[in-house]
Amino acid sequence: MSAALDHLAERVKSDPWFLAHPLAEYARSAGLDDAALAERLGCPVAGLSAVRLCRAPQPDTVRADLTAVAERFGLNLLALLAAVQHGAGLARLREGTKAGADAGWQLAARDRETPE
Repeated sequence: MSAALDHLAERVKSDPWFLAHPLAEYARSAGLDDAALAERLGCPVAGLSAVRLCRAPQPDTVRADLTAVAERFGLNLLALLAAVQHGAGLARLREGTKAGADAGWQLAARDRETPE
């Protein structure tokens, strides 16, 4: 891949519109660098930028969307599905924690007074 595409793929890791977002969350949680992520997905490291720049799957068509990406780039579909689901779940938790911290939802476990 070109340096420009690599740079763009790096910049969109925080944008949920791109596949880069859940893949970055997954890689971070699993402690994977680009080489390990590429190996897990079944593609060369040079192909990761193109994969990351694909649109993230839509909720109603996750399997079809990821099947198209896997076929286009020769990825292991099951590994891609697992990575994207895991990464998307972590992203939702991270965003929920940011939004919910001020809303008090984390206090639910402490609703009752503890005996003294």
